[in-house]
Amino acid sequence: MQTNVTPDEFEVRDGLVVHKPTEAEFIPHPTREDSVLVWTGKIGKRLPNGAVYQYGDVLDAMKAFWWARPKKAEGPLAA
Repeated sequence: MQTNVTPDEFEVRDGLVVHKPTEAEFIPHPTREDSVLVWTGKIGKRLPNGAVYQYGDVLDAMKAFWWARPKKAEGPLAA
């Protein structure tokens, strides 16, 4: 069952954006919109609740979540 990604599934922890259901972690570059380090966690795997998140869907939602936040430098890649 492919699962839709929603903004409330993300949180920021120490400059990382975490997709809570899959535990995927993203470190967006603070000034380069398309530059991000990714640890995929359980993306693409069936979770205990039957959900399956697709990589492209999670990545696109993460980018939208990150760039919609107030712009302030934070995290390991902050300049």
